[in-house]
Amino acid sequence: MSNSTVKNKCGFLAIGAGGGNVCVPFYKAGYPSLFVNSARLDLDSLTEVDETYKYHIPGGEGCNKDRKKSKELFRKDIDNIINEIKEKLPGIEYLFIIGAAGGGTASGVLASMKRVAMNELGLKACIIVTILPNTKTESVKALINAYETLAEIEQLDEAGMTIILDNDKNANKMRINEMFFCYLDALLTNSSSSVLGNVDNAEVEEMISTTGMAIISKLGKDKSDTQQLISTFRNNIYAPLEDDKILKYIGLINAGNGKDIQTEDINSEIGTPLDTFIGYEADATICILAGLSLPYTKMDEIKEIIDSNKDAIKRNLTAQSRNKLSEGLGFFDDIVPADKPQNEKKKSYRDLLF
Repeated sequence: MSNSTVKNKCGFLAIGAGGGNVCVPFYKAGYPSLFVNSARLDLDSLTEVDETYKYHIPGGEGCNKDRKKSKELFRKDIDNIINEIKEKLPGIEYLFIIGAAGGGTASGVLASMKRVAMNELGLKACIIVTILPNTKTESVKALINAYETLAEIEQLDEAGMTIILDNDKNANKMRINEMFFCYLDALLTNSSSSVLGNVDNAEVEEMISTTGMAIISKLGKDKSDTQQLISTFRNNIYAPLEDDKILKYIGLINAGNGKDIQTEDINSEIGTPLDTFIGYEADATICILAGLSLPYTKMDEIKEIIDSNKDAIKRNLTAQSRNKLSEGLGFFDDIVPADKPQNEKKKSYRDLLF
């Protein structure tokens, strides 16, 4: 195999604080990376990142979990953001957009940025990497944002897998980030070569370009057997898999000669894919499942938590907003004439995305 790897074709766009934290290990490993944020303080906290690769959205002071505010900031500044990507990530074919689903800056624009990037940057695929909030410790607002973000991602049909990290899987968010880097970097830098067979760059590119959810696992040589690998499909850092056994591809790069891992057992557990790509004699066992269903069961659980808190939140907001003076609003409507509606300017293609 050539020493060239898929890594050489990839760039990373980190949006918001959560996206920045996930992206730092990739930046340090030499992946072209751009860190975009509406909050200058969050960018300043990335002390290991050169200022050249930080972009603060003009007028932004953070989005405080307000997706509408994020959409408006990006809509106004989209030309500059696109130009920054072109300048700082030149020549890439695959763009990974990373951001937390529960925050403000990223959650409002992950789906829209994928559409804009695919239409204006000449990419082969755009991969979304997002993070679900911890359902026990994070706010109802964060859960609402996450649900709405996944609903927008679900509507996308542009090329590129979606990777969904899950903060419920580990209380240490930074540990999730480290593990994710380990898994994805191993896939993108794989250059193993064996006369028994290889997963080549074109096959890796086909898998990361597939729509739907994907997960990546990695095992050391001493742990590379069928049951250990299957356990990584359930016990991992990602949103839980659905039990519908829907998937498009399995990519399996074996640490050994493949005798220790039985693909028929994997198919029995996960489902029968359209195709399976298998390689041998690598430094570690790497497996990618691509074209999976989104985590609908997990999102239903999040919706139930939101619903269970809805009445209490409504009651609190109503109590705060109930003022005696406001009961007289509208009294002067027949004295002061209403403003005439202004002619609305026709929205552009990009305006409609945000």
